[in-house]
Amino acid sequence: SDTEVTGSIPREIYLPERPGSPDALAELLAEVRGGRVDLRVPRRGDKRTLLETVEKNAKEALALHKTRRASDLSTRNRALEEIQEALGLAAPPLRIECYDISHLQGTEVVGSMVVFEDGLARKSDYRRFIIRTVEGSDDVGSIHEVLSRRFRRLLEDRAASAGADAMLVDPTTGVAKRFAYAPGLVVVDGGAPQVAAAQRALDELGISDIPVIGLAKRLEEVWLPGEEFPLILPRASEGLYLLQRARDEAHRFAITHHRGRRSKSMVESLLDDVPGLGELRRKAVITHFGSLKKLRAARWEDIAQVPGIGAKTALAIKAALDAQAPAEALNTATGELVGQGE
Repeated sequence: SDTEVTGSIPREIYLPERPGSPDALAELLAEVRGGRVDLRVPRRGDKRTLLETVEKNAKEALALHKTRRASDLSTRNRALEEIQEALGLAAPPLRIECYDISHLQGTEVVGSMVVFEDGLARKSDYRRFIIRTVEGSDDVGSIHEVLSRRFRRLLEDRAASAGADAMLVDPTTGVAKRFAYAPGLVVVDGGAPQVAAAQRALDELGISDIPVIGLAKRLEEVWLPGEEFPLILPRASEGLYLLQRARDEAHRFAITHHRGRRSKSMVESLLDDVPGLGELRRKAVITHFGSLKKLRAARWEDIAQVPGIGAKTALAIKAALDAQAPAEALNTATGELVGQGE
């Protein structure tokens, strides 16, 4: 009822960040509520702590919901059947490989491959591809390079094996050749250009029995090769939800790589000017702590425990870290992800 809607809008609303049109939004809410509504972005104090707690609880509730939804066998089967029906596949795609391209401010371009089998993530089969060619300088070229390398490996493994059973395992070690498994569906993050690049890579290798689609973030459209318009799956579709999970996992996997590389690069830069710290001992410190976050949290006594690092050098490292702290806090306040390690 109108009374219930009006009563559900409080006098004050705390937000994590300022909305695009705060005055218009406040005016709309005030009109529905029948009284003034203030939109606030708390920066410190109890209200900021409350906002952070609410955000944390919401993320945990969403993660729990996703886990329960993904663990239900009938739901996963329904998702695979919906994908099969929507795409006109001969069988449900029991193995789905999803690819994403990520870069760090235009550099260190990385392709990620994640695998879902029977609707569940198979992390042992995840792979990253460091983009090697000039062609891979943009998303479309990178998709073509990654798919070419992955499926060339598939053909090589097939050619090196005599039979269908033998090709799935290494004859020497008995370990499964994970690249030898052909997916029932390839998903790329993107729209028509990315799908065309992926399909071109398969065509050039003479592979015609692996379907390819793209999932565009903007409206969650499903793009098929050569089609002028996308396929729109129902928002409540379990099949769409599975495709979204695969796409988001591929993106997360690539971003994790960049965060680790960024943290390592920052540690190296910070330690460059520490007196008496050569390249070998600098690498020892980086390897020991792994990230700027962990190094910053360490006491100088902890740093001194690194082989080759004595008390004097440990104190110099700690002084360099403390001197960097104000600049890091300033960058964090402006929205830059500085000093965040894995």
